[in-house]
Amino acid sequence: MDGVFEKMSGLLGARFMLGLLMPLLAWCGGVGALVATAHGWTATLRWWDALSVSKQVLLAVAAAVGVVVLATMLGTVVIPLTRMLEGYWGQLGNPFAALGVRLQKRRLERLESQTTDFTDYRIYLGFPDTDLLPTRLGNILRAAETYSGDSDRWAVDAVFWWPRLYVLLSDASRQAVDDTRDALDQLVVMTWLLAAFGLVAAGFGVGGMSTVVWLPCSVGGLAASRVTYLAATSAAAGFGEQVRSSFDLYRLELLTHLGWQTPAQWPDERALWQALQQQLYRRGASQSDLLTQPRTSQERQSWFNVTHDLAKQMFRGRRASDIRTGDHGH
Repeated sequence: MDGVFEKMSGLLGARFMLGLLMPLLAWCGGVGALVATAHGWTATLRWWDALSVSKQVLLAVAAAVGVVVLATMLGTVVIPLTRMLEGYWGQLGNPFAALGVRLQKRRLERLESQTTDFTDYRIYLGFPDTDLLPTRLGNILRAAETYSGDSDRWAVDAVFWWPRLYVLLSDASRQAVDDTRDALDQLVVMTWLLAAFGLVAAGFGVGGMSTVVWLPCSVGGLAASRVTYLAATSAAAGFGEQVRSSFDLYRLELLTHLGWQTPAQWPDERALWQALQQQLYRRGASQSDLLTQPRTSQERQSWFNVTHDLAKQMFRGRRASDIRTGDHGH
């Protein structure tokens, strides 16, 4: 168990370093260079040399701690930052959202006018069957969210069922999901940091910095932010495909773990999922008769085995890999 904990800690540390700490450190370095340029590099170096060694060490440690704290705080707002890029802007942003939706509709219409497999694939990846969002990233993620819930597919609400499905994924599938999500999060962070750097550089220009310095920094930061945003859309498409495949491959295992047998017909499976969602959402289903089927003795025994072994793991320190899963595993 200690080895598993150490492995997870190392993985989370690597994600923190690559996805948050290193981008933020580069951003702070860039802003620091602008500050030094504004005050003059000669004056800045003279000020630093005038400090005692103890003060230099203290300032360096304080700066390092500050960057780590800021990176930790940044990690807590990755989801809100992602939602901002998706186009969830609230009531104040409604006029801009309406404009963005019109632009996305035009993109969709242009693709629909072309009848090729490639354009069909782009529509599949990038546009939901429901209402459009005002940004490309938002529509890619919404297309993935609504895929499994489509009544012509599985009728499984991805937003509700995903936390339950995720814990049933195989190690390889979970790793693929995590890797694509980490790539998306890192690019979202870089998009915001580069845009912020461009705006900060423009602010120095307003403050009187030489145009030769601030203008390339501002334009370069904003242009690089656009590039990383487009890269984030590609990462989002990859993450969305992992989410889709997870529902395609593991939804029946989730159904088994919930205690219901797999219906023989596709329409019956969709009806069962809808009934389960209604029951768990609002404690009542329109087709409640679908939820009255008894569980088989084999299913009850499998659940007994899982519960019994979980108890032994908690009280005797057994490894999670030793837990029996009966007929529910692959």
